[in-house]
Amino acid sequence: MKNLLSGLIFFVLIVISTQAQVSIITNTSSPEMKLDGIKLSNIFSLVITKWENGNKITLFDNSNGDARTKFYNFISKDPITIKKEWLKKQLMGEGKAPEVLGSDSEVISKVASTPGAIGFVSSSSVNNTVKVLLEIK
Repeated sequence: MKNLLSGLIFFVLIVISTQAQVSIITNTSSPEMKLDGIKLSNIFSLVITKWENGNKITLFDNSNGDARTKFYNFISKDPITIKKEWLKKQLMGEGKAPEVLGSDSEVISKVASTPGAIGFVSSSSVNNTVKVLLEIK
């Protein structure tokens, strides 16, 4: 009985830790190799709108609840505040609010097919059509 309980607890911890991870992904043609939290926050706040090579950054937001919550906590923003920032930047002509997609697979598909794109998904959804720049654990 003790072994069964230990095994169940171990299994639950593995499932929880896997679900909690979020990957920041980009198009495979992106020159970026990694990001830190500050640069990521600046990208999603539309402070940084171009990659270091001068190419335009295209953002994709993800409405996936678990990934979204973890992502926005990591960049110290809440979705309502960042939407206000996007709207202000868009009205001033300083940036374009990202398209909000409904699932990890949609984000992966859009990022994979859009040069300069960046988005976030649950790490368990990542495949070889995109490049991972950062993993949030």
